[in-house]
Amino acid sequence: WSSRLSPSPSTMPRQATVATKKTTSKPMRKPVAKPVDPVAASVKAVLAQLQKCTLHDSALEILVTGATLTLPLEQENRTPMHDQVMAWVAQHLQDQEQQAAAGLTTVNQSLATIDSERAQLAAAVAAAQEAQASAVEHLKAKATESAECLGALNVQREADADGLVARREKQAEAEAVVRVRNSVVGTQTTLSELMTGTVEEKQVKKQVQRVHAFLKKAEGFDGSLLSALPGVLQKPAGAMSQFEQAAAGAAVDWLRARVAGLDEQLGAARAAVAEVDAGLTVLVGLEKSHADAVAAEEAATQALISATAALEAAEEKVVEFDGATEERRSERTAAEEMLGAVKASIGEFEKLRVRSNKARDVEMGDPEVAEPVVDMVCDEQM
Repeated sequence: WSSRLSPSPSTMPRQATVATKKTTSKPMRKPVAKPVDPVAASVKAVLAQLQKCTLHDSALEILVTGATLTLPLEQENRTPMHDQVMAWVAQHLQDQEQQAAAGLTTVNQSLATIDSERAQLAAAVAAAQEAQASAVEHLKAKATESAECLGALNVQREADADGLVARREKQAEAEAVVRVRNSVVGTQTTLSELMTGTVEEKQVKKQVQRVHAFLKKAEGFDGSLLSALPGVLQKPAGAMSQFEQAAAGAAVDWLRARVAGLDEQLGAARAAVAEVDAGLTVLVGLEKSHADAVAAEEAATQALISATAALEAAEEKVVEFDGATEERRSERTAAEEMLGAVKASIGEFEKLRVRSNKARDVEMGDPEVAEPVVDMVCDEQM
């Protein structure tokens, strides 16, 4: 029939043959999807899940090998050994399901209080922000107060310019007396140590020279005593004669009297300063007020620094918490996927477990299952 319906090449015109070769093209073949074997797909899914069992390599190999041979068999074709393998597979799948469910429960428990924890951290941030804002306002107020005090102080300083000059002079006199007194007291102490022999032997000569140099410059000290003193002081205390001890004692007494006189001078100098300050009562008060205002401003600055650090720490905790929460949510997603995969594998295993020759692959989706049933009905009718 095909030879009759198809013209032979010899009967066709030459030109027509050429034209046909130019215009005809081979039709595109559509890819044909290969039929999926539902049994093999179920076996593959179960075996993939079994690979995740926490068994030693040798035990896992035995389990997978046994499952590979057993899972495709219908119930009627299974031996007791196959039934045992099916029981092992079921047990390990159930264990995986329990582990996955426990893991999901743990993650969900960690996320159960996430809202309250986040609210507490947010409240801490809000409190820190409020504290920082309050510290900023407090600093502004103290800075304004300090500036106002300084302005009033400068005005009063201009008004009391002469008094300020006098006070500086009196203060300079008092400070000069203090410096001289300290020098005299130091010399007196060194002289006493030389007389009692408490100076180290190698330091004696140096300390004697120091005392002699000071007394040489001092006004009113006895010149004859000054010339004899170095030789006396270089002797040990027990080796001094009574005259030498008296000479050294006279030097100590002179220094003590000098200190007493300087104390009187210092008292008078400080009284003079106080007298000048009495005429500068307003200025002195403003100076104290300004000093207090500056101290308060510095304290407010430190308080703001602390409040800012506290706010940054609170915000950092929120960032860390959000990052940890995202990780926990990712863990929950992974746990849900793991549990879903185990349940899906258990479902595929159940399909394989109940397979039977009597109702072949009904649950596996075999498209040929319905046809034998219809034939059987027809036979019965016949």
